[in-house]
Amino acid sequence: MAGERIGLIGAGAMGRPVARRLLSVGYDVCFTSGKRSTISDLESAGASLLPTPLLVADQCDTLATCLPSDSELFQVFLGPDGVIEHLEPGSMIVDLSSASPMMIQRIGDEARARDITVIDAPVSGGIHNAEQGTLTITVGSSEEGFERAQPLLETLGSNVVHVGGVGMGKIFKTVNNILTGTQMVLIGEALALAANAGADLETLYKTIGTSSGNSNAWQDIVPKLLQDDSDKHVDFRLDMMRKDLNLAGALGDDLETPLPLSTLAQQFYTGASARGYGGRHAWEIARLAARTSGAEIGPHESDD
Repeated sequence: MAGERIGLIGAGAMGRPVARRLLSVGYDVCFTSGKRSTISDLESAGASLLPTPLLVADQCDTLATCLPSDSELFQVFLGPDGVIEHLEPGSMIVDLSSASPMMIQRIGDEARARDITVIDAPVSGGIHNAEQGTLTITVGSSEEGFERAQPLLETLGSNVVHVGGVGMGKIFKTVNNILTGTQMVLIGEALALAANAGADLETLYKTIGTSSGNSNAWQDIVPKLLQDDSDKHVDFRLDMMRKDLNLAGALGDDLETPLPLSTLAQQFYTGASARGYGGRHAWEIARLAARTSGAEIGPHESDD
């Protein structure tokens, strides 16, 4: 770690706590951002602000990216001002984004031609786990690349798993997103049935929590719905889960693998986004799904 400088592009909802975690254990971090609150937060934690991604690439040993989608990954690495040509041979890219396996493989091909190692390392677990260094990270890379990146990744995650070559990390993350995104819709449907039958939802929550229907999603989401945590800071937007399910659908098409249930779930997210809910917590899809059955979960809220 001593003397190693990590450049970060994508200091957003997940990138920002990732940067704070790296700083807290002694990494030298440089970053770029146009958001005043992010700049203030990370500079006060000891990070160095640089004005452009190109300068970040010029001045780091390892470049970490945490970006929303394929489009941003393409622009950062392969676009007209792509950073890949500014990285030194022998340097390393660690991509923490949830994106398509095809895009990270394309970046990997370009990087390999320049003797740059690419680590496909999407993260799961949310902001709290990023700050605590307890994320789950599914890593797609060569064996040598994994060994090289392991100290950095184990700073961020308590469950760091090498799952195959570049692109396989994204595939594992996509499977996780299918399960999470679909479960959130299903939870809304289940709560709607219970509410319309007159069941006490607090008692239902506790009972399911010790039954075969229990899941991490149930434990996490239902209390938020019942207590109305909708006004709290949005860590993961509904539109981001919509994007993740779109990625899953595209991958299913490429592999000629039908995904009927997750495709149906994706339509709930698309409908919610069309009604202006895309900036809300992703878990609020459960509340919106319940409304399609005439059930209000938590305090009543107008659609206006």
